[in-house]
Parts: sequence; C-alpha cells; structure tokens
Amino acid sequence: MNDQSLNLGKIGKHKVLEEFTPEQKTLFTIWSVELLLIYIINITIASLLMLLISIAEGNYTYVEIVTMVYPWFFGFTAPFFMLGLIFASIYIRAINYTLTTHEIIVEKGIITKSRKIVPYRNITNFNQRRGPFDRLFGGSLFGSIGIETAGMSGGSNQQTRPEQKLVGIKNTHEYTEKIRSILSRMKGQAAVTADNEIASSLNEEDILKEMLSTLKVIAEKI
Repeated sequence: MNDQSLNLGKIGKHKVLEEFTPEQKTLFTIWSVELLLIYIINITIASLLMLLISIAEGNYTYVEIVTMVYPWFFGFTAPFFMLGLIFASIYIRAINYTLTTHEIIVEKGIITKSRKIVPYRNITNFNQRRGPFDRLFGGSLFGSIGIETAGMSGGSNQQTRPEQKLVGIKNTHEYTEKIRSILSRMKGQAAVTADNEIASSLNEEDILKEMLSTLKVIAEKI
C-alpha cells in the first residue's frame, strides 16, 4: 500500500478511495456451517424431548419416537435450513463497502436497502475480530473489522459495541492499516480554514469560469 492509493485530494469533496465487497465464497461457507450447527442442535433437542416424553409415559416404542421426530426433521427444520442458505447467499452479495476521503459507507439489505455512513471524525476505535471459523475457512487474516464511534461507545459499566462491522474481509490487517492511514491524514488536515475548504471544493471548470469572469472585469476597467 503506497501513498498514492490513499491520496485524499481535495478535502472539500468526497472522493472515493476504494470500493470493495466481502470475500463472498468464504463468508457463505462460514455462515452455512453456523446454520448447519443450529440445525443439528435443533434436531438434537427435539429428539431428546421426544425421548424424555417416551420415558416418562412409557408407552412409546423406538419406531414411534422416530415417526414423531421425522415430520419435525423434514417438515420444518430442513426447509428452514435451505431457506437460510438461500437468504445468506443473496444477502452476502448485497453487501458493499466504500472508503471515501471523509467517511466509510456500508451498504446492506435485500428487500430493505440500508446505507450507513460513518464519518472518520466520529471514529474512536476500530478492532479486528477473527473467530475460529474465520481462521479455519479463511486463514489467519480473514475476519471482520469493528468500527466504534463516540456516539456508540459504552460507559464505564457498559461494553463498547461497534457502530458498524465490516464482515468477510480477506485481509483485516491491510484494511485496518488503510483506515488508520486515512485517519492520520484527516488529523493533519484538520487545521485547514473554512475559506480554503470552500475553495478546494470547486471543480476545475468552476475555477476557470471564476478566472475568466475576473479577467473580463479587469479588461473593462482598463
């Protein structure tokens, strides 16, 4: 990562530095495994409940227990598991992250689209998280980045929770350093005056028009 990749340019304009998406295949694999575990736990609990009922009442055979569990297995939890996989696949494809010169934009949602904006000036901390499944399926660098802001930070007796999470990041260290570099540069530009900020927000065409207008006024006076 070099300085050119993080060129902030004109601070009066929100320039897009990078737009990226989660590592879809790895993230889908992890979410599928988590859904499968929930599915297995659900079936196990249902089977144990049926077994306890049969033991308590003493009038159920093994075949009857299986017959009672079978509809639960294929009639409810299996379709729920398949729908969960379909939803996860579509949801992951809808996630998009954008780093600009002023903020981080997180876009998510299938039916209801959400667009969360986190200004760099509000960020108080960010952390990397790599769970056991992240390391197992994505390697040592795969994970998520939690972004904490002043408004979402907890008090002394309250656990801090992130304002936003960038999930499914292939290289959390790389993007953490990118955000850190941007924040560092933003602090260096904090002393820019309002006049300079307004001037820098003008595009080249506007500046040329202003120059031509000024030259015409000078020519008329001469």
